Formats: sequence, C-alpha cells, structure tokens
Amino acid sequence: MQLEKPNLMPEHPFIDYGMPVFDSLCAAKSMSTDSLVPSFVTEGFGRSVVPLPRVTYDVLEGWNLALLGLILLLIVLNKQLYPRQLRQVLSLPQGTSHTNQLLREWSPTRSFLGVSFTFVYIALVALFLQKSCAVLSRDMFRFSGLNNYALFFAGVAGWVMLRHAFLYFMNWLFGTKEVVDRQEAVQLTGTTLGLVALWPVALLLLYNPYSLFVWIGCGVVAVTALIRFVLEIVESRFSTKIPLFYIFLYFCALEIAPLATVLAACLGYFSQGTVF
Repeated sequence: MQLEKPNLMPEHPFIDYGMPVFDSLCAAKSMSTDSLVPSFVTEGFGRSVVPLPRVTYDVLEGWNLALLGLILLLIVLNKQLYPRQLRQVLSLPQGTSHTNQLLREWSPTRSFLGVSFTFVYIALVALFLQKSCAVLSRDMFRFSGLNNYALFFAGVAGWVMLRHAFLYFMNWLFGTKEVVDRQEAVQLTGTTLGLVALWPVALLLLYNPYSLFVWIGCGVVAVTALIRFVLEIVESRFSTKIPLFYIFLYFCALEIAPLATVLAACLGYFSQGTVF
C-alpha cells in the first residue's frame, strides 16, 4: 500500500508551488492590488480620491554648482596672483594707515582684483536672493531658472552701480576725490568679506533649503554692511573736516534708508503678499 505524502506547504490562492521559485516571485510581484481590493486607490468613503502632484522643496539646480565653482575659482586665482593686494584689502579695518598704503600702491576700481570681486559678489548675492525667495515662499517653480536669476542679477548690479555712481556724483559736486577713493577701497573690503563669508552659506542653502540658512545669510550681509558703514564714517572723518554728525546723516541716507526700505518690502511681501 502506497502512503500519500502530507502537503507541508500552506495553500496560497495566487501562487502555484509547482512553478519555479523565481517565476512565482515575479508573478506575485506583478500582481495588481486592484485584484485584491477593487477600487481601493481611486475610490473610498463614498467619493473619488483626486491624486495631487508631489510637492518638492529642492532648490538645487546644476548651473548653481557651476556658478559657485566659478566664484571659488576666481577667489583662489586672485589669492595666488595678487596675495599682497588681497592682504591689504582685508587689513583695511585695522586703521587708516593701511588705507593710505593701499591707495599709494594701486587703485581698487581699476584692478583685476577689484573688478572680479565686485562681479562675483553681485553673482553670489543674486543667487542667494533667488534661493532665499524660493525657500521663504515655498514656490520653487516661480523663482527658479536662469531667467529669474538674470532679473536678480540685474537688480543687485543696478544697486551696486547706483551706489558707485552716487559717490562719483558727490566727487563732482564737492570735489572730494580723496574721500571717494577711500570709499571705493572700503567698499571693496566689504565686498571681499561678504564674498568669503556668504559663499559657504549659499552652498549650505542649496543642499538644505531651510529658512535658518536664509536668516544666517541675511545676518552675514547685515554684518558686512555694518562693518562697511563704520569704516566709511571713519575714513570720511579722517580725510575731511566735515562734522561727524553730518557724515553720519549722509551715510544713513546712502546705506541705512535704502536697505531698510528693501528689507521692509521683502518682509511685507512674504508675510502679507504685498509690499505696501
């Protein structure tokens, strides 16, 4: 008498254990969930479920890293080609004697270091502002792309050129060439400090799109602007006989008032949706 072998494997309604193991796994994997629970994904609770697109807060684009790499390359190139000039620019906060030595040897506005640092500073601030607007508004599609970056770049460049034009206008109006030269040197110092400090913050913001890094970058810009503001007052007081109070009012109108207006407009736009 031949005994039947007991079936040691549990029954499964969808897998035939006579099939090879690989084929059975593929069949189980390719099986649709609709065959198990019909209309589970598209319908439920008496009404249809409308699928929504996935929301992403990724602000990093390929050309952003290329731009940051170009900025870093220019910083390293200036450090290798003009190490003495770079040290002089960074030593300006130590006193007016360093400014005198710098102006005797070279002109900040007509040097490769001055022109290149001003250009890459505009490019970096424009990138930081573009990504900051994308992070604060959570609207990646509105503030992304080269076209929007070009608008930010034009705005920052116009702001910087307007400040330089205003200095030259004051030179023409009052004949204060020495003061203008000192202000140009101070602005280059502020640009260099801001460029070195803002570059890593912009890199962190690209990979970590959080508002914390936006405010850190704003703090870096504010601190460098404050350093430049104090140095401009000191250098102007050293080279002119104008009372300190009038110098302070002049730079408040040139530095603080426009910056405060732009900051208030940005806060109003992101909090209330309007700049007024």
